[in-house]
Amino acid sequence: MNHPNQDTTIGGYFKAGKILFGAFIFGVINFGIVIAVLFFLEVLPLVVFAPELLIYFIAGSIIFFLLMTYLGSLIFNKKITKVKSSKDFAQKLSVYREGKLIQAVTLEAAALLAMVFVMLNTHIIFVVIAVLSLLQMIRVFPKKSEMIEVLDLSYSEQQKLNNPEHDLR
Repeated sequence: MNHPNQDTTIGGYFKAGKILFGAFIFGVINFGIVIAVLFFLEVLPLVVFAPELLIYFIAGSIIFFLLMTYLGSLIFNKKITKVKSSKDFAQKLSVYREGKLIQAVTLEAAALLAMVFVMLNTHIIFVVIAVLSLLQMIRVFPKKSEMIEVLDLSYSEQQKLNNPEHDLR
């Protein structure tokens, strides 16, 4: 049975989160499929660069991946620190999701840049960086156990978190 206020319950919160994060992950996977098809149709690489420029693309892609991983984690941790001591359970969950979305977006940016570089120069290192970004996105996927730990949820809040029908309003 579908409730009209489903998004205001814990169950709705997790369902919406899975949809959002799934969209980011599947977006990267779909782009990868398009690139694979273009590769097997021998359309790639789209342009030819001087071989000596490859090292700059590789370095840029690695640096961007590391920077986006760091920034996503830094922003997430800052947001969590600000809300950790709050007594507002719904606000804690909202800030947690917001922080996780920022992590996903930064990692998606790193994956997409690496994939664009794959299209420009079919070097395997760019595929590796894109896969590492994707794996990192999966690793930071929101989990109840992590929420309990990073938000320092009380026993009462943990009970609410484990009740799919708990109303967040």
